[in-house]
This record gives sequence, C-alpha cells and structure tokens, in this order.
Amino acid sequence: MRRSERRLLPWTLLLVLGCGENQPDEGGGANGGDDCVSDMQFFREKVSQPVLERICSNCHNPQGAARDSKLVLAAAGETGYLQTNFETLKEVASFEKEGESIILLKPTAQIDHGGAQQIEVDSEQYDALVEMVERFRNPVTCDDGGDLSLIDKVQVLDLPATLRKAKVQILGELPTADELETVATGGQQAFDGLIHDYLAREPFYGVLKRWFNDRLHTDKYLGGERAVSLLPEDQYPRRTYYREIPEDTEEGRLTRRHTNDAVAREPLELIAYIVRHDKPFTDVLTADYTVVNPFSARAFGLQVQFENPNDPNEFHEARIQGYPHAGLLTSPMFLNRFPTTETNRNRHRSRMVWKLFLATDILKKAEQPVDPTRIKDHNPTMHNPQCTICHAQLDPLAGAFMNFDTQGRYDRRDEGWYIDMRPPGFGEETVPADEWGRALQWAAKKLAADEKFALAAVHTVYTGLVGRPPLENPTDPSDPAFASKRAFYDMEEAFLDRTKKVFIESGYNLKSIVPEVVRSPFYRAQSALQLDDAEQQVLEPLGTMRLLTPEELDAKLVAVLGQPWKRRAGDRDQLLHGEEYRFFYGGIDSDQVLERVTEPNGIMANIALRMANEMSCFTVPRDFTRDRAERLLFPHVEVGFLPEDRNGFAVPEAEEAIRRNIRYLHYRLLGEVLTPGHPEEEATFQLFVQTWREGLALVANDQASPELHGACHATREYETDAELPEGHRVYRDGAYTIRAWMAVVTYLLADWRFIYHQ
Repeated sequence: MRRSERRLLPWTLLLVLGCGENQPDEGGGANGGDDCVSDMQFFREKVSQPVLERICSNCHNPQGAARDSKLVLAAAGETGYLQTNFETLKEVASFEKEGESIILLKPTAQIDHGGAQQIEVDSEQYDALVEMVERFRNPVTCDDGGDLSLIDKVQVLDLPATLRKAKVQILGELPTADELETVATGGQQAFDGLIHDYLAREPFYGVLKRWFNDRLHTDKYLGGERAVSLLPEDQYPRRTYYREIPEDTEEGRLTRRHTNDAVAREPLELIAYIVRHDKPFTDVLTADYTVVNPFSARAFGLQVQFENPNDPNEFHEARIQGYPHAGLLTSPMFLNRFPTTETNRNRHRSRMVWKLFLATDILKKAEQPVDPTRIKDHNPTMHNPQCTICHAQLDPLAGAFMNFDTQGRYDRRDEGWYIDMRPPGFGEETVPADEWGRALQWAAKKLAADEKFALAAVHTVYTGLVGRPPLENPTDPSDPAFASKRAFYDMEEAFLDRTKKVFIESGYNLKSIVPEVVRSPFYRAQSALQLDDAEQQVLEPLGTMRLLTPEELDAKLVAVLGQPWKRRAGDRDQLLHGEEYRFFYGGIDSDQVLERVTEPNGIMANIALRMANEMSCFTVPRDFTRDRAERLLFPHVEVGFLPEDRNGFAVPEAEEAIRRNIRYLHYRLLGEVLTPGHPEEEATFQLFVQTWREGLALVANDQASPELHGACHATREYETDAELPEGHRVYRDGAYTIRAWMAVVTYLLADWRFIYHQ
C-alpha cells in the first residue's frame, strides 16, 4: 500500500531562525512608525554597497592609497565586515570642520581629499551620507511593530523532540523515557542539563573529531604507514618501532595500526583532549604540548606513563624536547596536509590558518581576475594593489611558519626570513627578532586572541549540528535574490555573533556553543506557515531537513535498531567501509573526496532503499529471538498475533496489539507520536494486513516458502556469531507475520524522515 504523497515525495521545508529579538530591526519602530528602518539596515542598503564598496574601497582599504587614513574599510569578503565598516564610518563621521562632518566634505572635495572629488553634492550617494551622519548623531531604534512578524509564522520542535534529535546526533542514542519526561516537565533548564551531560560522554568526542576532520582532512593518513612515513626519520628514529614485532601476528598488526592512526589523528585527538578536559579552546593553537597514546608515544620517542599501555584510546599530554609546540599548527600531520614549496613559502599554510581558524577566506577578498600583463611592479606581492590585497595578510603569517620546511620538519632559521616578503608577524605586529625560533608560538597567541578565532570555532560547531555552513555574504546586487540572501545573512550573522560572545565569556569552552545552537530555531525549526514569495526566499537557506551523512545514518541505525548495516558484527559496515557504499552515499575519504554530497541523487536513493530492505531482514527476525521485555522493535506482539482468523473475521485483541506496536514503531523509528486511529497508523496497519494476506495465500498455494530467506535467518548471535539455542532461533515464517512486519519496518526505514536529519 502506498503512503500519502506527503511522505513519498522528496521534501524541502522552509524554516526560520532565531527568536524575535534576533531579527533585524524592521517593521514598526519606536522612532519611525510602521516604516521604521534601523541604522544598520539603512547603512547596509544605502551606504555600504552603493557608496563605500563602489566608490571608497578602491583606495580606503588596508593596502590602498588611503591605507594610512582613519577610514580603512574591511573587504566585503571578510567575516563581519558590515559591523566593522559601520563602526569605522561612525568614528570618522564624528570628526568635523566648522560643524560639518568630514565624511560629507572630503568625498565632495569641499576640503582637501587625496582622491579628488568622488561624489556630487546633489547625488543620491551624498544624500545617503547626509542621512547616515544624522543617524550617527541621533540613532534610530525600531521595535517589532504590531503586525505578525516572520518569526511568528514558524513552528519549532518541542523540547522532547529536540532532545531526541540532539541525542541521536551527539551520542547515537535515543533518549530514555525518564529523560523525555524530565524535559517535558522541567522545561529549558532540564533540557540544558541533559545536553550538558551528553557533552561529557565519550561518543560526543568521536562526533567532534568528525566535524573537525571535515575541515582539516587529516584522516587522509589513516591506514598502513601513511602517517608514520611522514615523520622525519632523523628526528624520530623510533617511528617504525612496531616492525620489531612479527607482522604476521595479531600484536604486530594491531601495534602498526594503532601507531599510525594515533599519529595521523594527532590534531583531532588534541582537539578532543582539550574539549574533554574543559580546557580553553585557544589551546588548539597555543598549547605547548601535544597528545599521545601508548603507541604514538613510542613512535615519537617519548616516555609517558599510561594506565593501560595497550589502550589506543588513552591519551596524555606530552612535550617533545626542543620542539616549539604551538597546538596543532606544529603537528606534522597538519603541516603535511597543508604543504608548501620553496616558491610558495608557507602562503598555502597561512591561507588555510586564516580559513580554518579565523573564518576568513582571504582569496575571496580579491575574486576579480588578475591581468598579468598589467603587473609591472618589482616584487608585486609587496607593491601591486592587485596582489597586496591578499598578500598583506597572507605573507606575515606565512613567515611565522619560517622554522618548518616543506616536509613539516622543524628546522630553526636563526638568519631570519626572506627580505622580499613582509616580515613574519600577524596583523600590524612583527615577530621580535629574539622570538624567531618560536615565531609560530608567538603568532599562535595573536591568532587565538583575535575574535575571528572564536567565530571560526562557532562556525565549525554550527556546521556540524545544522548540517550546512553559514551563508556567505552576498555581494552581487544584480542577483534577483540578493535582498533575500542579504536579509538571511544578517539574521544568521547576528545569531553567530551572539553565540561567539557566549563562547568567549565561557572561557573558550567549546561545549558552550552546542546548547546555544540546539536551543535555537536554526536547529529546532520544523515548519513555516502562510509565507508569501518574498518570505520564502528569505527563509529558504534555513531548511535544516538535510540528508544524513553515512556516519550519521549509521549511528541512527544503531540507536533505533541496535546494529549498523551489516548482518554480523564481523562483517563490513555497508555505510562506513570505503569499498562499500560510503562514497556512493556522499561520504569523503579526506584525500581525493573532500566535499560531502548533501543533495540526494538516484544512486543514493537506491542505496537508502536497499538499506531499508536489508536492515528489516536482519533485525526483525532477530528481535523476535529475544524475550519481549528486551525487544527493541516488537514489545507488544508475538509472531503468532494474527489480525484475522481463518474465516477472515477480525481478532480484536490481536489487532489492537498490532496497532499499538505500529504506533510504537512510528515513534521509535521516526519520532512520530500517533494517536489511536491516526491516518498514518491506519496506512501502516493496512500495509501489514495486505502483505500478510497476500503472503499467507502464497504459502498456502506453495508459491512461497514457509522459511525466511537465508540472509534473514536469526539463528546466530550478532556479536559473537555463536549459535542460538534451538528454542530461540527464528527462520520459519509459515504464518507470514514476520515478513509482514519486515514490510512495515522497510516502509518506515525508507521514509524520508528516517534518512534525513530532522
């Protein structure tokens, strides 16, 4: 039986973010009535792009002709540039001559202006500046007005449903009945307490490492000797100590694997260690230590005491003598994952640090094509404006990597850095000569103190939880959706900025970001009502209903069915193994495949259907081998519960038990609470009954076997593969009820709400 079209079709939901106070100051206003426009909105629409970006920024940028003036503007590609330029213009506008702001006098050449006249006194640009100056003097504030606002049209998940969503994602577990009751009665405070408890449990750190590997991609080096082979042999002579153990023994194989993988994941394990122990997250850049387990400690030649010298999951702080540790920046894996050359001179490393840890893609600051025939300067990276717009920020930090060569080897350069590049440093500061041997340590402290470092951490956690990165600042006013994109960008940026402040105030405890995100409608938004076309455009990026990654779907299967997609524990995991469906289902290998596929295609749809079919085959018969109190799927029925007797009359007691179990499955698998008689319950019940009737008739006419398919036999333990006692084995299905239940479970597992994050 077909389900309603509502469930069969791919579904994209338009959602909204934030709470009322998070919205831009639009609508009715304390100072402006129904058409109130806030100062920031006016600046964004009338001043920033039409005046500053089009006219002023050509000279008034950090590398331009007016770089030494008070009006130095951030580029449109920089994070938070609107607020930065608003504050800069406000400060400059406060300077006056004969009672007139110099912001009005200089660009019109009424007083000396090095850039000559740029704006006519009777132009729209001038009028916009006049009003902006007046707004600086007399700020305009707006209230929400009396009309139904956009946020009022949004429905969010209730707290129990949000808890289910968060726990499955963070821990790969369903919340208990007690936890759901606690949240239902205790509200937000109880919810926050449970989220805090979840963040202290070990599975969260595995999720955290996946979030950061999606950016660092150091898992490229997992397996074989990929990581160990990158360690300079002269600095780490014991790197392959495991070769002393016979390779054809289990000890030899495990030691080799644990050693390589601990070295490969050193940056990720450092991140997990810092968060696990509630250390300030700034340590990811500034820590004067690394972390090692019993296996990587031996490869690095370190003497560290471990409680269990055979436990690959036990990590401790360690310091390599004579090595200037700067968190993960000095990890051999980070340095090799983002390599350099003799001509690149660490610029790639610098760019990635800006992108990963300062939320700034420097190359987006100058996306216009560069005409090489027009570059006539000697050393253009220092003197040509087309080059300096990026290199002025890239090159000082590149110089801070001066002591690490192309292979990531520490090689101290006491003679200093290249004279044809900007001196090593960060921002306007230069590394002191007596700090050259520790240049990266010096720079790391400057990086961690920059507010953009905190924002980058927020971006990573937000992306991991919501499933998409924050929207990039729209800069093309010719785009028909420009206004909508900009409105959404402003709302999202405001939320991220507030979360950044919470993170900083927590002492840079990364765990503080998670509750902020999962409490917000960015995470909880469920549906939006009565939206017009313009509102739909604004809210379109907020669709949090996105396809689960292979890792997330695998964890969800374990949470609701008790096992991943494999028949026995020793088999390959169909979603995680590189030679099965991992890449076909949108996964990455951190090497050649770096971007996840988030929009389903035909192959992915077929994989999801196969998963649903095979997992019902594996788990439904197995669940019936257990005592009813221990079952995950069928606590209310037995194999012999038939909806009708031989004469086709309903068996009320059995039918009620079947319907009750159907409601239970809807909740367990989909988080859907159905009341008795709900249309979805009826649709699923009819699927069960029709499958049972047709199958029973086929068995009676010898057109179908009374035995289950061999792959569906539940005759052995999942974990140990040991044979089950005869009385607990399930491999016959003469009444066809097991296969009818398999049809139901397949039906629910193939539902978009199971394979989507929602």
